[in-house]
Amino acid sequence: MDKKKINYLLGILITGVTLVIILTSENLKDLPGLISNTNMIYLVLALSMMLGDWIFDGLILNIITKTVHGKVRYLKSLKIAIIGQYYSAITPFSTGGQPVQVYLMSKEDISVPKGSLILFNKFIIYQMAVTFYSLVMFMLKLSFIFSKAKAALPFVIVGFVLNLLVLVGIILLFYRPEWIKPIVLYVYKFLNKMKIMKDIDKYVNRLDTAMEEYMQSVQKIKENRKNAVLLLILNIIELTFYFSITYFVYLALGLSEATFIDIIAIQSLVYMAASYIPTPGTAGASEGGYYLLFKPLFSPGLIVYALLLWRAISYYFRIIFTGIVTLVDYIVRKRKKVAA
Repeated sequence: MDKKKINYLLGILITGVTLVIILTSENLKDLPGLISNTNMIYLVLALSMMLGDWIFDGLILNIITKTVHGKVRYLKSLKIAIIGQYYSAITPFSTGGQPVQVYLMSKEDISVPKGSLILFNKFIIYQMAVTFYSLVMFMLKLSFIFSKAKAALPFVIVGFVLNLLVLVGIILLFYRPEWIKPIVLYVYKFLNKMKIMKDIDKYVNRLDTAMEEYMQSVQKIKENRKNAVLLLILNIIELTFYFSITYFVYLALGLSEATFIDIIAIQSLVYMAASYIPTPGTAGASEGGYYLLFKPLFSPGLIVYALLLWRAISYYFRIIFTGIVTLVDYIVRKRKKVAA
């Protein structure tokens, strides 16, 4: 069985087990009634938030590509961004998207080194945006977590610490890059000593390559500071689109007590905590985190239904839509190859 099928099955299995645990703890006997009372207009708006996420992802990729490579059509960038999201959604740590995007860029006469540089730039700026966003929201909702969502505290704290480490790493890359390699080598040696990392030389070679690419990206960002600020803003807008899905699900269920800021702040905490879980689409962690953090905001009996709607839109709709785009692109490229 190939890796892709294993990732699919793993994601389905973990999600299934998590949902079974949650469903058995909640009463969903009135599901038909819940469905009939759901405001479909708000659900359509929730779906449109995913579309907004893709549109901005394509725009961000397009701006960076123009900076590094030169003129490129927005629709080309949008296609590459969408296909990248498909492969990211089905692989652990979202690692499958970037190699595919580099390959697709090479088909648009963007060299592999340039393609890698574009995606490294995109990754660094995105990581800066999501880390800043999550840390600000964490501070805003600290009292909420301690008073109403204590069960999720370890989950959120781990995510907070990891995001903080990423932020420190990014700052070091910009201002003290010479510190990075010794720190990482120390971690490698520790893991090797603990028998967790066996072939340390292989990872050291990869580190040298990665450091070179990172430094090229950092230099490019420093040379285009205004562009970097614009990209940070666009990333924050993109994240807000994605985090807004739950807000419209909330409204679709006839609820109105929580504010827009309340919802996107808590959603960012779910994202922050689950993003480092090594399962396809952060399966299991996303559902569990969502349930624990949003339960205080939803009426009894609604949290599981809200969770199902959110996951259907944010993950399964994404896989279906981006999967169709990926398939159509594959068919078109194959036909062009045969015709040539």
